Amino acid sequence: MTALALPFRFGRFESAAVAEEYWRSLSYFNLSRLVVAGALLFAIVAYGDTRVFGASDPALFYRVCLAYLFLAAAFWWGLKRIRTVFSVHLALQAVTDIAVITMLVHASGGIRSGLGILYLMPLAAAASVTGGRMSLFYASLATFGLFAENTYWVLRYDIGVSDYFQTGLLAAGCFVVAIVTNRLAKRLIANEALVRQRSADLRGQMEINRLVIRDMPSGVLVVDADGLVKLANPEAERLLGRDRAAGLPLASLAPALDTIGRRWRSQHGAGRLQADIGGQQVYVRLVDAARGAGGEMVMFLEDAAKLREQAQQVKLAALGRLTANIAHEIRNPLSAIGHAAELLAEEGRDFPQLGRLTRIIGENTARLDRIVQEVLQLNRRDRASVEEVPMQAFLRSVVEQISQAERVPLEAFRINMPPACVAVFDRQHLNRILWNLINNAWRHSRRQAGSIWIDLTARHERRIELHVLDDGEGIAPDLVAQLFEPFFTTSSRGIGLGLYIARELAEANLASLDYVPAAERDPGLRERAGAAGADFRLIMEGYG
Repeated sequence: MTALALPFRFGRFESAAVAEEYWRSLSYFNLSRLVVAGALLFAIVAYGDTRVFGASDPALFYRVCLAYLFLAAAFWWGLKRIRTVFSVHLALQAVTDIAVITMLVHASGGIRSGLGILYLMPLAAAASVTGGRMSLFYASLATFGLFAENTYWVLRYDIGVSDYFQTGLLAAGCFVVAIVTNRLAKRLIANEALVRQRSADLRGQMEINRLVIRDMPSGVLVVDADGLVKLANPEAERLLGRDRAAGLPLASLAPALDTIGRRWRSQHGAGRLQADIGGQQVYVRLVDAARGAGGEMVMFLEDAAKLREQAQQVKLAALGRLTANIAHEIRNPLSAIGHAAELLAEEGRDFPQLGRLTRIIGENTARLDRIVQEVLQLNRRDRASVEEVPMQAFLRSVVEQISQAERVPLEAFRINMPPACVAVFDRQHLNRILWNLINNAWRHSRRQAGSIWIDLTARHERRIELHVLDDGEGIAPDLVAQLFEPFFTTSSRGIGLGLYIARELAEANLASLDYVPAAERDPGLRERAGAAGADFRLIMEGYG
């Protein structure tokens, strides 16, 4: 028997719980008993025809049918109220059916009445919910009843000898029905168990797939042949800017993606494509889920900005490991070289050519030391100690420091800010960011009075904007995308880490640093500072 087969044998109680399906089958079996008993009673009461029903003993037939109806009602009550041992319920009902049908056949004149066909119903029902040996036992009881009833007629009235052949055929039919029904029930139970197992596996796999798709860092869209989105994970909905995308046309959600999908269906192109969705760049990879024309299409969406950020994080990690390993080894030789150059300069005061060479050594030594210092800053971005920084006093202090250290005249600065503006930022990080921005502004400005403009404006929701502008020639449009890349520089003396470090420090303080082209500048700021030169904007938490 399969896992769902009944764990009982005749003569002992089952040790395991019986599935609800078996009790339900037994209820249907009892319902059919009620219908048969009621139909027989109705036939004999309504028509009073005793030529078939009760031909030999109408009174016995009537009493047996009435008792059968009451027994069926009692069994129905027992199934609802007393669910203890399934085998006992089944045995009582099957034996009762065989005994009742035997008496009905006898009251109707024996096997010739045709009522022997009623044996097949309880045998088939019992065989469908019990083991093979028990179904044969019930078939044997029915066979015994058939032959005993026919033998009674032969011994008592000396008739019915020729009916043994018909009785034998019906007995054989009882065994055939019991065996075939039991085998079919076993196969049905096995198939049902297999279907349940497969359904459970499928549900588990679907739940795993749902969790994997939901938590994937890439967006996933499943689009059918009509262009309707059938599935979208949270990342895809974020990229599309919708709370719910399933069931909507892709053309209305993202026309660029719809165009790419239709072109891919017709050409079956390969590779990673790029699309613009709501102003953000997205990489798109397409897969034919149905492996055929006109089937479902799967789109994998990746945020280009996030990929660039991940690439920068990889660069940052590599640089961190590099600086940790070689910073000490580089700075010690640099110190020795610088000290030797100073000694040579003192010894060679009377030799101009030697003095020029030692100055070159000193300048390049200082440049290499500055490079090491810049690279070491990359390891400090996550050490943010946020505090409230009064911007008026802080900016004036930074300007004075830069003016003294870099020889920038104070007249070169113009500052516009509210008197009581406060930033929530790490003081050292903010100092480093402003130092880089102001140095760049002075390097690329005209170096006149008012060449550097610092503008601070309080925005809504506790955000403030700090702009650092210059009056230089600005930045070429084709170089804007590379401004914040590490080691990108247009200066022969620069190392290309200043703006990259400044942005990293800003992000460590939940702020953002970007470049604002002249065409996109705020009209009020353009009126105050002018449209020429470069404009770097730092948006950070604060109030004023």
